[in-house]
Parts: sequence; structure tokens; C-alpha cells
Amino acid sequence: MKVKWIEKNGKRILYADYRGLTTKEMIQQLEQEAQIMLNENKKVLYLGNFQDTIIEKEFMARANELGKKIEPLNEKSAIVGVKGMKKVILNTYNLLTRGNIKTFDSEDEAFAYLMN
Repeated sequence: MKVKWIEKNGKRILYADYRGLTTKEMIQQLEQEAQIMLNENKKVLYLGNFQDTIIEKEFMARANELGKKIEPLNEKSAIVGVKGMKKVILNTYNLLTRGNIKTFDSEDEAFAYLMN
């Protein structure tokens, strides 16, 4: 799985790279992220890279379930690579989970948002 902690400007960011993963692998990674956040049990900065991925309904269903559990642990969340229909899906996710995930075109922009 491609989930790791990144240290940037003295802040820890949970980074998840979904590029190149199958739907099954994406769901496994999502579950791993949720477990990391739950184990951390404090506010977390999060960056997910979804460039060139296909987001299937199975993934979104699981994201909605887990999102309700981990939303209180999100200090700030940023997503890269979400455009068009994926952005509509993300907006629906935000509505269902009361989330506030921001989208960006590049990781640099996302990191800048998380640092402020």
C-alpha cells in the first residue's frame, strides 16, 4: 500500500497515493488510512493523490462508511487529481459525511493549503 507519514515544515501529513491501484487495492488502502487515523486518535492533516484513477461506486460506498467514523479526526484534507465527474462525486461525499475536503491540481498546491 502507498500510505505514509510525510513531515513538511514541522507538520505531519498522512499521505495516500492511489495512482495505479485497482478498486480492490484502493478500498484496502482506504481501510488502512482509516485505521491509522483511528489509532492516532487526534486531528490529522491528510493528502490523497487520485491522479489518473478510476473511482468506482464500491470505493465510494466504503469511503462514505469510513468517512463518518474518521471525519472528527480530520484537521484538514486535500485531494489531488479530482476533476469533472470525480469532483461531483467528492462533493457528494463531503455532503454525506459533512466533510470539507479541498481539491487541488497539484501536490504543491495541496501541501501549501495544509501548511496554512
